[in-house]
Amino acid sequence: MKLIENFKLKIENSRGYTLIELLAVMLVLTAVGTIIGAIFVSALRGGNKSTTTNDIRQNGNYAITQMSKMIAFAKSFNGITDFDRVTHTNCVAPEGGAKPYASVTITSFDDGVTTFSCEKDPKTGTYGALASRSGALQPIYLIDTNTINVFPCNFTCTQANLFSPITININMTLQKQVSSGFSETQTVIPFNTSVTLRNSP
Repeated sequence: MKLIENFKLKIENSRGYTLIELLAVMLVLTAVGTIIGAIFVSALRGGNKSTTTNDIRQNGNYAITQMSKMIAFAKSFNGITDFDRVTHTNCVAPEGGAKPYASVTITSFDDGVTTFSCEKDPKTGTYGALASRSGALQPIYLIDTNTINVFPCNFTCTQANLFSPITININMTLQKQVSSGFSETQTVIPFNTSVTLRNSP
């Protein structure tokens, strides 16, 4: 008899969780899950931004370095061409100051003629991809045009007089093409430098 009474007492004392307690636990778990998810997404976005920025910097630094070296140590300056395809053989500033140009052509010491230009995109009609031509039928792009846009892109050219050195300014802005909905993949970085031709005029 005592055994039955003890058993009844245990059953009466062992009640389950109430609905409010279950809802409170679910609320806490949902909040914790949301916080963990936000931290994960933030880390993922930070990684994407870092990768995108590094990719743009590598492309921009490579293009600027290659052009700067070849222009600085060129054997001769062949001319600079404006966006109307008119070539100028000197860089004495026109009235109103130096204007932007589409390309600059030099001859290197191996007598190869190279043109660095802001190529016109046939699809959009805008100037973008920096290219080098050295006797080639097709341009050799200095920027990975499959993943990176170049805008704007131009050269400026300054020269105090016909007997002073020529200085070429290279100006470009690179943007990673959008590959996802994250704004971090739309990083824009400007690049510019000035190069004085050692063998001019």
